[in-house]
Amino acid sequence: MLAAWQFGCSKDNPKPAPEPEPVKLNRDSVSYALQGRPQYLAEAYRFVGKDSVDLLKLDTNYAKYRNIVFFSFYFDEGYINFWTGSQFPNTEIPGDAKTFSLEIRVDRPTGLRSYWEEEKGTLRVESDRMTDYFPMIILGKKAYLETSSFVHHRTLEAVKAAKVKSRAVFIYEDDDPKLGKVKYKIILKPMYEYYREPNQQWYANFAVF
Repeated sequence: MLAAWQFGCSKDNPKPAPEPEPVKLNRDSVSYALQGRPQYLAEAYRFVGKDSVDLLKLDTNYAKYRNIVFFSFYFDEGYINFWTGSQFPNTEIPGDAKTFSLEIRVDRPTGLRSYWEEEKGTLRVESDRMTDYFPMIILGKKAYLETSSFVHHRTLEAVKAAKVKSRAVFIYEDDDPKLGKVKYKIILKPMYEYYREPNQQWYANFAVF
């Protein structure tokens, strides 16, 4: 009876499973993914409790600049600039892709800075100053690259074939005086160069999936 009682207690009250170790990213892999090619603002959301808002529909700045301004990460230097360009109809890349022509010779500052956090195994982004281009992160707040959802494919052929496409999700929180506790989610997608005229370094065509 004692053995049965002990067995029943252990079955009814199992020991809690240990918490899984947080995912940590490799600095070189993140550097290659973000610095290796321009980044497109694919999605942006604001969450208050269970309610969410699409910032690309709410904020005219997001909607205005997302198809003409593209992030360029300088990982070692720790700053983030932007290239300019324009979208054009996709008649060349099979699949659900958007195509753009970018001016790649000159880039401009965004006011954003990046910092690698070795202990957390992720990238932190902050605003040094607010600009009209992508006023995405409020001054004084820290956005972190979400490690568990980070996906990167090295080539255009690989991302075309993949079921889960390349993306980098940044999360940051704020205490809004009207809305209360707010969480922001910003999703960037890498742009893959697929054409550049021979012997010129000013413009190139890119695809994003």
